[in-house]
Amino acid sequence: MENKIAKMKENYLTKKPRTNALNSTLVLVLMLFYGSYIYLNGLLHADQWMPASAQSVFGKGEYWRAWTTLFAHGDLGHISSNLILFFPFAYFLTGYFGYFFFPVFGFFVGGLINLLVLKTMPDHVWLIGVSGVVYWMGATWITLSFLIDRRESIGKSLVKVIGISAILFVPDTFQANISYMTHFGGYFFGMLSGVLFYLIFRKKIRGADVFEEIIDNEFDSEIEYENSFEDKQEPIVVESFKEIL
Repeated sequence: MENKIAKMKENYLTKKPRTNALNSTLVLVLMLFYGSYIYLNGLLHADQWMPASAQSVFGKGEYWRAWTTLFAHGDLGHISSNLILFFPFAYFLTGYFGYFFFPVFGFFVGGLINLLVLKTMPDHVWLIGVSGVVYWMGATWITLSFLIDRRESIGKSLVKVIGISAILFVPDTFQANISYMTHFGGYFFGMLSGVLFYLIFRKKIRGADVFEEIIDNEFDSEIEYENSFEDKQEPIVVESFKEIL
């Protein structure tokens, strides 16, 4: 008796990223370094107009600070800790989902997250750094990977999502000078963005799915055969086909 099983062989994420994704990622990294450099050294009076506080944004109406502050960092250690995750996630998001999704949409959402967080902060406390965007990037990539790649069971994929998220995004210690609300907002809106992107472009994404049709040979229980290695029946790949939506 033959039992046919469809097993995913390829999907939207198994193809190579766009060839120029690395170049655009390097440009973004240089922009973050340069923004932090002019902020820390007060060039062009950047230390006065780049950072964001509730008083400067809502009190003075300088809403653009919610985005300029993404490029300001307190020191080299601050920006380096963000770039450890920023670089790979920027490369993959740009390489697979395009420039509009990242960096354009990602940095736009990062500014909106800052606006929401500033509402909860004291008036004269400054909020700086790109960590909200980094958490958005990580959650978006993890969410899209979970939705797109179905080569493993849902349970096993879910365990991986939880494990990776805990390792990369749950802090070992808590520090008073870190805005964990920004991290939480970035991760939450990252998951939401990933789900919405998948739903909007589901047809295009699923159009890249390729399955293998595998036949398992089942033998009648009355038939006796030797338990040798040669007698074991291996699955036979019959054909590959694309999922039709």
